[in-house]
Formats: sequence, structure tokens, C-alpha cells
Amino acid sequence: MKQTTSRICSQCGYQNAGDANFCLKCGAKLSAADDYIMVPHSSDLSFPLTGLDLTDDEIAQTKRFVITQATTIPAGYRSAGLVFAESDVAPQAGQKAAWEDLMKHLMALLLAKHYDGCAHIVLQPQPTNPSQLCLYGEALVAQPQV
Repeated sequence: MKQTTSRICSQCGYQNAGDANFCLKCGAKLSAADDYIMVPHSSDLSFPLTGLDLTDDEIAQTKRFVITQATTIPAGYRSAGLVFAESDVAPQAGQKAAWEDLMKHLMALLLAKHYDGCAHIVLQPQPTNPSQLCLYGEALVAQPQV
């Protein structure tokens, strides 16, 4: 399987070569802790959420979010109303950058509103600019254990 490792700067989010010791954009020191496996044409929620200035607790919380397109609300959660997020990248940035930007905005919203995730999500590219993505769905909050 074709994949590469890049060092993503935790300060500015720049994607550096896998063996870089310093960020080529901002000069921040890089280490193996900044390594991310890059698989062509794909990404996941473990991609660093640069630009959000998250605490360690907030980073841990983002890893516990439930995000699903399922038509039913997952067991143990209830709806907290509708949520909406969109990407804000230049048209030439491409869909991968749009996806990462959309996820950054969604994570910021979920953290700010103290949600535990979202369900029934629908993703829509903008007809006039496929590099712009919109997401809407239902916010989730965990139900207390009885």
C-alpha cells in the first residue's frame, strides 16, 4: 500500500517531509511526535486540529466524539438540536483541505457547545465550488447512566 510519513507542524499545520527537524513554514522544532502517516486521497479524524489551540483535555475529548451518518441516534445519546459547519478554503485548495477544514470547524463547534458528537450528518459540496463542503446533522449529548 502506498503511504508516506509527514511531519505536521503543531504550531502552523504545515506538512513537512517525514525527516524534517524544523518546520519549513514557521521554524518550529519537529520530532517523531509530529509524524502522521499520509495515505493518498484519504484522511481521518486523527489529523492534527491545528489552529484551534486545544488543551490536552480537549484533544482527548475530540477523540471520543461520536460522528455518524446513521439514521438512528446511537444508544446512550440524545439529540441536542441541529448543527451546521462548513469549510472555508480557497477553491484551489482541493477537497482534502476542505474536509480537514470542515472537521476543524465541526470539532470547534462540538467543543464550544459541550456536545458529545453528531448524528444523521449529511455532507454537501457547494455546486459552484466543489472544494467547499457543508455538513449538517443533529448534535448529540450523552445520556446520564441510570
